Amino acid sequence: MNQKRAIGLVLATALTVALTACGGNNAPNNNTGGDATNAPSGGNATEGKKVTLTLQTIQTDKSTPQYQVEEEIVNNYMKEFPNVKIEWDRLDTEQQKVKLKTQAASGEVADITMVNPGAQLQPFADGKVLAPLNDMLEDAELKGTFLEGILDYYSFDGNLYALPYNMNLAGIFYNKELFEKAGVSEPATFEDLIASFPKFKEAGIAPMMLGGKDKWPLSFMFTNILQRVNGGPKFLDDVVAGNKQFTDPVFVEALQKTKDLIQAGAYQEGAATYDNNTASQQFRDGKAAMYFMGTWEISAIDASEVVGGKVGFLPFPTVGGKGNAKDYVVAPGTAYALGANSENLDEAKKFLRYLLVNYPKVAFEKKAAVGLAQKVEGDFKAAGYSDLAIDALARFNEVQGGDMNFDNVIEPATTQTHLTGLQSLLIKDVNVEELAAEHQKTWELNKK
Repeated sequence: MNQKRAIGLVLATALTVALTACGGNNAPNNNTGGDATNAPSGGNATEGKKVTLTLQTIQTDKSTPQYQVEEEIVNNYMKEFPNVKIEWDRLDTEQQKVKLKTQAASGEVADITMVNPGAQLQPFADGKVLAPLNDMLEDAELKGTFLEGILDYYSFDGNLYALPYNMNLAGIFYNKELFEKAGVSEPATFEDLIASFPKFKEAGIAPMMLGGKDKWPLSFMFTNILQRVNGGPKFLDDVVAGNKQFTDPVFVEALQKTKDLIQAGAYQEGAATYDNNTASQQFRDGKAAMYFMGTWEISAIDASEVVGGKVGFLPFPTVGGKGNAKDYVVAPGTAYALGANSENLDEAKKFLRYLLVNYPKVAFEKKAAVGLAQKVEGDFKAAGYSDLAIDALARFNEVQGGDMNFDNVIEPATTQTHLTGLQSLLIKDVNVEELAAEHQKTWELNKK
């Protein structure tokens, strides 16, 4: 299935789920009818056998609901099956990417690890270091939890290699209190955004928070700028198809607009030295007016004692009159994968089933069920979800088109040129035409 078709199916399903969730009177429950003590299918094969599984996860911040959801389900599993021990390997996003590559090179991937879709996943699938999970979808209860089309992003050559837990949109989180303090209105255009920066700085407020050290957050925003400058989605798909090049004026303009944003003073001092966890925390501590990120941040923002209830969510604005604010960067998110050489592969599959069958219910209870890759039943408003969460659900309903982020579409070598080049914009003057040419050169050397 092609990417455009998959995005359409996912968003159509998300629309149906959101309408059901917001409009119904159902008590919170998992659509599968299970609960947080659902036993793995196939019975308790672990009985009498001591098993240790390593779970490599990017959930490192104890204050976030995502951390708490994962931890609760894991702890429930170990209580239910005391002869199974699950050891945590907690790493931030970039650390985990590096470690996974190192482990893959030696064929020693963790029992359960985390991967991103598309072009980031493909090298691990091609290298056969991840176990195909097709047999897990023979379980109708598990398969039925996922949004239609979402699993296509994690499949290659007829094999499914990972099961996702989130599906998100990218946009601008903004602190309404700080906007009011600086006398700034919600930006409808890129030009409005640029014009707001001096007002925030005059009020002693950092306009935007960025985790530039991790590189991908700036690329995340760049992809949205590219989408606007292109007049709609699919520029990167056209590059992959051989119909466009990175030296195209559209790509050069998107790089220039990103440079303009930086040079206008968009980000906090030393943005290139902040990792994304720190940037997220700083926004949640009220240190910046805006933060461009995925809707997975909502539950952590709502849990903040400083900014909870004060934050709104905006689509990225039009750029130079180009683009449609109802087109989004769509993020089929991080997914769980299993090491192909695990000594306990069957047990890892049983645990993964348990984790994902129960994930929607536990996430719903912890106010963390906006932007899941799985269906969620329940009345979000009656369950006490915030205005921010309800507004984000409405955003899912309005989506007209979408792109995945650069690193999920373009092969790794060109992605590295891209990420390093964008990061360099934060610390020095860069000729954007030369940077675009570097993209094209790397692409031509590495494309398949």
